Amino acid sequence: MRTAAGNSEKASSPGCLRSGISRTLHSAGRRLIATVLGAFAIAAAAGSAGAWTLNGDYFTHDPSRITKCDGVYYVYCTAPNVQMRYSRDMITWTVGESVLNGVPAWAHRLVPKAKPDENWVWAPDVIRVGSLYYLYYSFSTFGSKTSVIGLVTSPTLNPHDPKYHWTERGLVVASNDAVNFNAIDPCPVYDANGGLWLTFGSWNSGGIQIVKLDKNTGKPAGAQRLLAGGQASGPEAPFLWYRKPYYYLYENEGTCCQGVRSTYRIMMGRSKSITGPYLDKNGKDLAKGFGTMFMGSHGSVVGPGHMGIYTSPDGDRFSYHYYDAKSNGRPTLGIDKLSWKNGWPEAPPSAKPHYDIADGVYAIVSAHNGMALTAPASGTADGTAITQTPYAASRSQRWRISNTGDGCYKITAFDGGRVIDLWTCSSTDGTKVDLYRWLDNGCQRWKIEKAADGFRIVAFAGGGSITADGGAGADVKEFIFHGKPGQIWRFTRL
Repeated sequence: MRTAAGNSEKASSPGCLRSGISRTLHSAGRRLIATVLGAFAIAAAAGSAGAWTLNGDYFTHDPSRITKCDGVYYVYCTAPNVQMRYSRDMITWTVGESVLNGVPAWAHRLVPKAKPDENWVWAPDVIRVGSLYYLYYSFSTFGSKTSVIGLVTSPTLNPHDPKYHWTERGLVVASNDAVNFNAIDPCPVYDANGGLWLTFGSWNSGGIQIVKLDKNTGKPAGAQRLLAGGQASGPEAPFLWYRKPYYYLYENEGTCCQGVRSTYRIMMGRSKSITGPYLDKNGKDLAKGFGTMFMGSHGSVVGPGHMGIYTSPDGDRFSYHYYDAKSNGRPTLGIDKLSWKNGWPEAPPSAKPHYDIADGVYAIVSAHNGMALTAPASGTADGTAITQTPYAASRSQRWRISNTGDGCYKITAFDGGRVIDLWTCSSTDGTKVDLYRWLDNGCQRWKIEKAADGFRIVAFAGGGSITADGGAGADVKEFIFHGKPGQIWRFTRL
């Protein structure tokens, strides 16, 4: 969850779910989206649209990397007291024991806004260090960057082993309003020489941080450094992985926790040094807001995030959560094959979205009345309504269309640089369609889908279609798609 100030907002809800309410604000809270999650339909035990079909109870949010211990695979996720799931074949999953017996008192003292009985813990991750497993977790409150990362250790992950016991090791990293980062979403990682590090962070100007750890204590043994930041939405949920000769940084951008309206996608960069700089495929620095998309929404897989990698003699696999469009947006564990090409990781071909419109500059004209989408001369102000006027091949009727890599499009006015936006992200019929500066959220992502005699333009956030309603000069609005002539548009490339 995010605000325009970059705070990470999280709250409780059923299962391994990070949040019950998601918000995205325009300019200091003027613009609010509130999507309440928590009443998910009961999903059948069937697989995702990915390469692997899972069954059992594989419904998770913010999953850790998959870790094998005593022949069993374990994954931990956001939930009360850190919830665990296990599998003997990585296909059929079962809910296991929770790690904590309540959030430690020291964490409550450092996060004073948390209710005394609050036990929701976010985004755990686990790594083996010598004879122990180190499990890092984060604790915070809704809409705040007053957060902590804690550590517990155990000799084994197997609850049936007599040696199984999680020992509280205390604070690792803390954040508050006096710093520019948020101490959540921890990910421990080894460097090429066996040194132990921790990456973490969520939004804010501090973005994704990294700090070297003392392997004996699991605590910081050096200064923090910035790995990624400055993205339009994000970054957060880092995962760092070494594959000679590069370190690969995966991070999430977009908004999570909004079910099928989530815009999460996994971005990446690589570096020959664990402390960066991490560059994308175009040689641009992730610490300056750049990144290459690894995987976005596709098919029924919406908002993939919280990447992890499991490697074996059979090859690499990656895990993640997504919101299952076939199950009312329920947070779900996904596992797919990870391939490598020219030194870069690749998701399966099935994970690549299909686009019916090529990127370029277009006139967008109603099939009903010949009116074109028009950016008014005053269209440099946020919230300016888009109108419909007879097509005259003017600059104000030119729109630059570019795919966002997740099955949606960004539609930008040729002059002024503002994008087509759904006012307040409302799903109410008659909501105005306006121009707004790019904030990289669901209000500004549009699906362009084939329809009879043209295309429909569907709001990712609101679910309605851009509609030519009224005569020349009238504002265009969003209405639920009923196949009316005013909802069909033709795209002419210029």
